[in-house]
Amino acid sequence: MDDITTRLRRWTHDADAVPASDLMDEAADEIERLREAIRRFSEQDATLSVQGGNVTVTMDATLTDAEREAIREALAGAEQDARLFADAAAAKDAVALRGLLDRTK
Repeated sequence: MDDITTRLRRWTHDADAVPASDLMDEAADEIERLREAIRRFSEQDATLSVQGGNVTVTMDATLTDAEREAIREALAGAEQDARLFADAAAAKDAVALRGLLDRTK
């Protein structure tokens, strides 16, 4: 089946075209789906790009305040475990968490 935009453009020239109401309903449904997709992307930190007719979505590396606070708390716990128990795994976790916070400022 052709893309909705192609069928809309062809409709006035096609002798065997489906009724306009069917095509308009389908176009309205597509617009609603696209609006919902855009709304969802806007609530996340995402970047949309179009190249050669293809849409690419890239999630931006940002954190919510709650996520950042949870990472800070986990970092504090890992640093404490590394200090108190000479825990090498906790020290490694602390380095990784610190890197995450620094990279997503």
